[in-house]
Amino acid sequence: CPSGARIDPSYFQVGEGTGGHLLLLAPEEIGDSATLLTALGGHPETLLRLAGSLTPGLHEFQVPVDPSVESVLFSISVQCLQVADIVRPSGAAPSGDDVVDLSNFRAERMVIVKRPEPGMWTLRLSGSGVSGVVVQARSTIGIADVQFAPVRSTNFTVFPTAGVENVVKIRLRGRVREFRASLVSGVFLPVASLPLERDETDGSYKARFTPGPEGVRVLIVGKDDKGVAFQRMYAPLMTPMR
Repeated sequence: CPSGARIDPSYFQVGEGTGGHLLLLAPEEIGDSATLLTALGGHPETLLRLAGSLTPGLHEFQVPVDPSVESVLFSISVQCLQVADIVRPSGAAPSGDDVVDLSNFRAERMVIVKRPEPGMWTLRLSGSGVSGVVVQARSTIGIADVQFAPVRSTNFTVFPTAGVENVVKIRLRGRVREFRASLVSGVFLPVASLPLERDETDGSYKARFTPGPEGVRVLIVGKDDKGVAFQRMYAPLMTPMR
């Protein structure tokens, strides 16, 4: 594995902070990266995202895929990749004409499934070093925008302000019946719940929180208009600004 390669911390921080993508490619693989980037660009809604240093052992993550998802993309990047498996709700591995499996990279596996069956999909991975897990979709349900402002300020920006209570404004798209919001860390650990209130003036939802020093992502979970579970995340890891 390319474990001896050094990853520039600024590359990692900028990628996470902007919602860009961590693709751990060997120099000879970069020429084939256009396929990966095109696929990521064609699946704009984020269902699951986390990145950090992978500890030894097998890790498992589950993500609900709802009926609005026309196509879903699973991406697993691990510096020293050992296992990268995607499992359907039925327990079977993805296969067939609706599946594209891009597994000819040493540290990256990407699987794209068109018209995926709704339900809980599972990702299993193991290895060591820097890692990133992303599930993205083409869907009518998503988080359109997230902005922050200190309480009593009307100057909303893309970053929360450190050391003070903030208002977070969230705009959703698509038909959903019920949902709740929370903040999670860059490795998908719970940080805080966000009790939402509807802003009738512009249709957005607002909540208040006081950020800590670490970056956070907004997570939305709920049910669509047919009562099926869905999950969406806002891709950028938003670090409080001083």
